[in-house]
Amino acid sequence: MEANTETLNFTQSEKLLYQQFRKKINSEAAHAQIRKLEYDLADVKAGFNFLKTACADANALGLGGFCVLPAFVRQCATLLGAERKTELVACIDAPNGGGVTDIKVKAVKRAIKDGADGVEVAAPIAHVRDGGYAYVRKEFKKLRSAAKHKSLRIDLFCTLLTKEEIKRTCLLAADCGVNSIKLSGGSCAEWLADVKSAVKDKCTIKSEGIATVIEMSGSIDMGATIIGSKNAADVARAILTAADADGI
Repeated sequence: MEANTETLNFTQSEKLLYQQFRKKINSEAAHAQIRKLEYDLADVKAGFNFLKTACADANALGLGGFCVLPAFVRQCATLLGAERKTELVACIDAPNGGGVTDIKVKAVKRAIKDGADGVEVAAPIAHVRDGGYAYVRKEFKKLRSAAKHKSLRIDLFCTLLTKEEIKRTCLLAADCGVNSIKLSGGSCAEWLADVKSAVKDKCTIKSEGIATVIEMSGSIDMGATIIGSKNAADVARAILTAADADGI
């Protein structure tokens, strides 16, 4: 139960210190939540002028990630700076992963060379649907090798797959050393619990399409540890505003 400063016989100075302490704790908790947010801007509508502003927002707010098309990695790496507070992620071959494995591998290497801190590569959905798990495993291993020490996330377009296909692909990814799995293609709620249960703590799970703090909270409760949003800056500001108001 929260302590009431009016009933604890605090002096005015002690009350002020207590309020400052609460505000600090609220701020730290808020920033910890904001670190879970990734700005999902791997969209042809996100031109350079918009990305320029978005990079400044990402650094200022301390967002956890900034996801862009490979063509913008070099420019965004410059904008975010060498001392960036936000991880720059290149999104490759979304949404269906229909590219040849060797081309994906080259794209991963090029993105890292251009300054990406991590890569998010779409899983080969057609091969998963065909039951070609040997191909899928081989591709994941090649991508893991290409990414080297950088973070590798597999983007899984779930609406085209059955729950069993989703779980099996996620298990393959975890076994191949993939750091994270992104569930995309609509509402992620129906898949989160199953995927979390399947991979356990072998890799993190990213949920996309979040627009509000309430939606973010729901996804975290269901097992997501990374939250992707096209409105990440607005969601972060809402978190800070709520924390500041509660701390006064």
